Amino acid sequence: MMNKEKLTMMFNKNSREYDKVNLMLVLDVNTKVHNDMYLCLQVYMGRSKVKTFAYVKDRVWKRIQGWKEKLLSKARKEILIKAIVQAIPSYAMSCFDLTKTLCDAIGTMVSRYWWAQQEKENKMHWISWETLCRRKEAGRFGFRDPHLFNLAMLAR
Repeated sequence: MMNKEKLTMMFNKNSREYDKVNLMLVLDVNTKVHNDMYLCLQVYMGRSKVKTFAYVKDRVWKRIQGWKEKLLSKARKEILIKAIVQAIPSYAMSCFDLTKTLCDAIGTMVSRYWWAQQEKENKMHWISWETLCRRKEAGRFGFRDPHLFNLAMLAR
């Protein structure tokens, strides 16, 4: 059973108009309008994964920028990073292999936010990102490395 109100058609750009119209008549679909996003993922994937998944990076960036004005303790920053920032790309990572460049950019944003005290201040990274990503049992913070998390989600 198909819900015809939600049904949309996507065609190859080389498809003939005659074939498109016939298929839409057979399936009783009135429109071929498509949404750009479905379940927070891009419907159309271009050749450039960087452009396709730029919205993930933008969402992480906007969320972090909203918190930068507040002077938060390390414990609160840790909770915000783990509960919100690292959850934003989870669904996209479970469906697609994001580029290492994009994953590294997300990791860099998180790391800079973690070490930042004030907006204009230089940020001294006292511990490497790889060390911050080690498990809590090893005496570290247990942040998720975005690239390794992406690979783990795809392996499921």
